[in-house]
Amino acid sequence: MDTETNGQNGEITGLKMDFLSSSALESSTSMEKVSMIVDRVKKGDLVVIEGGLTPEEEAELIETTMREIDVENFMGIDIYTVEKDKTSFFGLSRKKTVGMTIIGPANVMKEVKKKSNFISMIANMGDSDASLH
Repeated sequence: MDTETNGQNGEITGLKMDFLSSSALESSTSMEKVSMIVDRVKKGDLVVIEGGLTPEEEAELIETTMREIDVENFMGIDIYTVEKDKTSFFGLSRKKTVGMTIIGPANVMKEVKKKSNFISMIANMGDSDASLH
């Protein structure tokens, strides 16, 4: 969904969300992934990735974000993951795998309710001061 504005007072009424499949990112290096995510989130977009980032990529994303923080224009990011259970061959053991990851501007992602396999989020767009399109 693209961000839309009301012609009368310029108030933001929509939010841009980018959905990326795991295959869309598999040929990218870790630095390319982090750079792409930071660039999109700094514009105010939410990025939804099928699967997740490696622990190293997530650490680099957080480190890069901390260097980019500008209190007036970019407050940082929030990262949320939805996990899914993966059972073994005989169904005896379960392990959690990442189903999808949502990354967005910290000042936009409000009221997040998270369970192991469910995320409900309300985005704050009207008075967030986010640098949305």
